Amino acid sequence: MKDKSLDYNSIIGFILILFVLIIFTYFNNNNNSNYKKLNSNRKEFSIKKEILNKKNDFFSLENDVLKIKISSLGGGIQDVILKKYKAYDSLLAYHAKKLHLIKDSSLMYRFSFLNQEGLNIDTSTLYFQPFLFKRNKISGIQTLVMRAKNPYGKGFLDYIYTIGKKDRYDVGFSIQTHRFSPFFLQKKEGFYLNFEHKILSLEKDRDWENSYTQVYYSISDNHSNYVKYLSDKKTEDKNISGINWIADKQQFFSFIFIPEKILKNVFIKSENFSSGYFLKKVQFQIFINSKKNEEFRFSFRFYFGPLDLNFLKKYQNGFENIIPFGWGFLKWINKYFFLIIFQFLEKTNLNYGVIIILMTIVVKLILYPITYKQYKLSAIMKLIRPEIDKLNHRYKENVFKRQRAIMELYHNVGINPMSGCISTLFQIPIFYSLFKFFPTIINLRGKSFLWVEDLTSYDSILKLPFFIPFYGNHVSLLTLLYSLALLVYTRLSNDGKRNFSQNENDVPNMNFILYLMPIVMLLFINSYASALSLYYFTSNIINIVFFFFIKELMLDEKKILIKIQEKKIIKRNFLKNIMNMKSKIQQ
Repeated sequence: MKDKSLDYNSIIGFILILFVLIIFTYFNNNNNSNYKKLNSNRKEFSIKKEILNKKNDFFSLENDVLKIKISSLGGGIQDVILKKYKAYDSLLAYHAKKLHLIKDSSLMYRFSFLNQEGLNIDTSTLYFQPFLFKRNKISGIQTLVMRAKNPYGKGFLDYIYTIGKKDRYDVGFSIQTHRFSPFFLQKKEGFYLNFEHKILSLEKDRDWENSYTQVYYSISDNHSNYVKYLSDKKTEDKNISGINWIADKQQFFSFIFIPEKILKNVFIKSENFSSGYFLKKVQFQIFINSKKNEEFRFSFRFYFGPLDLNFLKKYQNGFENIIPFGWGFLKWINKYFFLIIFQFLEKTNLNYGVIIILMTIVVKLILYPITYKQYKLSAIMKLIRPEIDKLNHRYKENVFKRQRAIMELYHNVGINPMSGCISTLFQIPIFYSLFKFFPTIINLRGKSFLWVEDLTSYDSILKLPFFIPFYGNHVSLLTLLYSLALLVYTRLSNDGKRNFSQNENDVPNMNFILYLMPIVMLLFINSYASALSLYYFTSNIINIVFFFFIKELMLDEKKILIKIQEKKIIKRNFLKNIMNMKSKIQQ
């Protein structure tokens, strides 16, 4: 029994010792975990303190068209200057300031690395130093390598920038780790790239410029590429797959993010600013896949440059589609009609205001056959107005007979009233396409003509102390001249002419609407590009000249009247012969 008792006591003692060891191990591990977290927090605190104590240095890369400044803190691009362009200076009232497409870190991008122990590296907090700079003597390509140490251990991180020679507006960028993978064993196989771009205002009219500022992106779908965009007026965000590139487009310039490979998972957000120094804030976050225990490398390109159609086409990525030439067939009219004429006349090296006037003359000459038919129709309608009045009076009670008699008169005279409507409808797309053409042509930006400071913005001869709805707070002289020319042309083309409907009471008086148009246009285009007002003013002056030329030299009203009378006599004789034949048959 004693031996048994001894065995039970040994077993109980062993269990108690084991229980004490388990409890001791648990508390010891918990203390170690707390110690690790405390140590991690101390490391992060010491890293931030170390960064604050360091001086932020800047390093430059430049060619003939670009100058970029790179910050040592975060390794990102601090400033981008376009050397061949100027920004609008409100004090001098013309484009005189250096054009900073990026300024004071208005563009920020950072990578986020996270390991299993909860340690996080945000590259915007790392301190980068220049590790290598080289210039290729043959190609002129410059390469700058910025290197940052791993703040938690061994390894380092490289930011590699390359800039092309002469007139290249794109900048190459690569991020590459060295001996980071053994340390960063990830729960998720990938890293996050975050962008934030505050788009700067560069033009005279901030509100007008903001209406042209928008986020465009290209997506791949079934071996086809499509260019889409976010709203230009309200805050909008999207999750998008299959991204080829993302463009933050302003009125005349753009920042384009061009990844080396198609991105599968991208979140984009665009937010409007109603006032202030910035137009919009654009954010996008990209998840980049990577393999465990392998070094991380990711490459893309930045485009910082003008929205020039011919220049963007050279990249062969569809960048030219972000230039807002209009929708549908309006876009084709601008690209393959107006732009071709404009570029041809641009070779004359004349003042751009003169080029617009010459362009208007060329377009009006091309459309002259349509204009001539309209004037001829208007002149004949005016001559046969007494005949129409007689028919209206004769068949006052019978609408059907009145309609048939008037159509017969048109047939006898040899005109088709619908042809005037068709020619007018043909010119409407041309009229509206110009609203998208002139505000998007970068070659007109900052170009002056007479009193006009910038042909892509409104001209102002008087600043009003108040705001008029639809009109604005300034007086545009070109818009006034255009409205006056339109009023004169309307008066000439409708001189003494009543509505040519079958009955004056059938429809409202169209003359009132026609005379209202100059006032409507005065309100509507007062804040539009002055080049548009110059074009329309010149166009109406040409219309007035055409009116007198066709009326005095091309159309002989006496011959037209004789022709009408001859056709009436022929018709009477024809009817008389028919009646005679009927009477003979009856006899």
